[in-house]
Amino acid sequence: MKIGFDISAQSLPRSGVGQYQHQLIRHLLKIDSKNEYLLYGFNVRNRKRLEAVRFDAPNCETRVIPIPQRLITLSWMAFRAPALDRIVKGCDVYQVSEISIPPIRKAKRVAFVHDLTTLLFPQFHVPTNVFVHRQRFERLHEVDAILTNSETTKKDVIEHLGIRPEMIHVTPLGADGSFQPLADALVTPVLNRLGLRKPYLLFVGTLEPRKNVETLILAFNALKEKDGIPHQLVLAGQKGWLCEPILRAIETSPYRSDIVQTNYLEEGDLPALMNGAEAFVYPSFYEGFGLPVLEAMQCGTPVVTSTVSSLPEVGGDACLYADPHSFEDLAVRIRMVLQSADLRKIMTEKGIARSRQFSWEQCARKTLAVYESLK
Repeated sequence: MKIGFDISAQSLPRSGVGQYQHQLIRHLLKIDSKNEYLLYGFNVRNRKRLEAVRFDAPNCETRVIPIPQRLITLSWMAFRAPALDRIVKGCDVYQVSEISIPPIRKAKRVAFVHDLTTLLFPQFHVPTNVFVHRQRFERLHEVDAILTNSETTKKDVIEHLGIRPEMIHVTPLGADGSFQPLADALVTPVLNRLGLRKPYLLFVGTLEPRKNVETLILAFNALKEKDGIPHQLVLAGQKGWLCEPILRAIETSPYRSDIVQTNYLEEGDLPALMNGAEAFVYPSFYEGFGLPVLEAMQCGTPVVTSTVSSLPEVGGDACLYADPHSFEDLAVRIRMVLQSADLRKIMTEKGIARSRQFSWEQCARKTLAVYESLK
């Protein structure tokens, strides 16, 4: 069987979708030497970046189609042409793009649904993003199988899109092996280079409305004012769409000097950053999975996150949970972690144990089983 995999997202700095693609493909190639893999992408401007996506496996090749991704997406949306298997020939199964469902003639299609945030929370997105994703959601019934990263996302797809449950397969994500407890000798140089000092609270993610960073800043302000905590608040991530209110919340905070933005980090820095934090705080309004929560648990860092969507499914009994709409509740949970060394120890142990239930190899095996069921 020959499996085609759309890697167009790899033309951009590796965020959630790109990380999923990279790790899944890497682990598929580790466990599967029988099938062939064709990694294809549509791009002109960043063509060299896509061409550099290579894996050391004899059963894998990369092919870049010199058509802008935006152009081919618009053509598929407006005209339902050209068929994907007329452009990228010879595959039996295609894992298609995360932003569109292409038409096809004979082969099978697999679509991955990371979340339904553009449908459930359109106010957190720019209109073009909402429009494109809704077009994709409307065509999900055309594919042969749907992958999701959590039971929560599967439930959302059934409830809001009317997809039959038997079409949907849950393939939970994993955390890279670099996320593990690290010695101070490996952590301190990274913190020094980034200009950070202990103790600090950490958030990792794009600065956009869905991540609820404004509530985190209000909770941080309250902890500074009422408890006099000496911590910095480290916001590790790029500026996203509609981030202006977040930036204003940072600038108007009375504790602005203790709020640090690192922008985009090199991947190798994140495990050290998570290890150095006294707590990882992730108060998102909605997540399809919430990979940073898993990464922090795997590092042994105590996690405070939200009560909503998939986050309790990932964190289990290893995390503390707060109402994402209440900065007071979030501050209470953070305070519990900061004030009790015993609680931090328990959360570290539980987090590491919980993280062992997830792995990219498991994700790859479940995904491969779906591909092979479509023969």
